[in-house]
Amino acid sequence: MEYAKRTLHELRTSAGLNQAELADILEVSPKTLWFYEQNSSNIPDELIQKYMYVFNVPYEDIFFGDKYEKIVQIKNNVLARAQNLKKLRNSM
Repeated sequence: MEYAKRTLHELRTSAGLNQAELADILEVSPKTLWFYEQNSSNIPDELIQKYMYVFNVPYEDIFFGDKYEKIVQIKNNVLARAQNLKKLRNSM
């Protein structure tokens, strides 16, 4: 069954929090929080972990934007191909 991932903004508003409240919880500035809600393509892993913990959601349920999703897809493809390359080298 397909389900819709939720954005950082949707997670915050569904909990009834304003940016200042969540920024305080996540120990970032409201400006930083606003920035990542607008463009989460470069969000630090540490902040992602905090979102996952605070909102009790797995990584797979958070939508970080098309750009971030594309970066993750490319990275996963590169890592898979690198692993295959190692296997090829070891079989020679």
